[in-house]
Amino acid sequence: MQRCRQCEATMTPTELECLNCGATIEVKTAKDAAAAKFRSVIKLLAMASGAMAIASLFVNVGPSFITCLCVTIVLFLVLNSAEEMLIGSNNHGKK
Repeated sequence: MQRCRQCEATMTPTELECLNCGATIEVKTAKDAAAAKFRSVIKLLAMASGAMAIASLFVNVGPSFITCLCVTIVLFLVLNSAEEMLIGSNNHGKK
């Protein structure tokens, strides 16, 4: 059994709309799970690149600071773009 997120009413697994408040239930798909995994991988890579950029200021091993900084900026732009596309695709089907 699942519960409505707004009014906490008990719902059957087949119901897509709450009978008490009329809220629609979001159905998770495999595409949503893949998008969440992609977003978390990009976020981890961006954080690792940021850490390498900071470390490159103190250590001469590895890529230069400018290279790490550019990669970090590009990864954060990709992450922002992916989140915007995900928000756009979720709102596209709703009216």
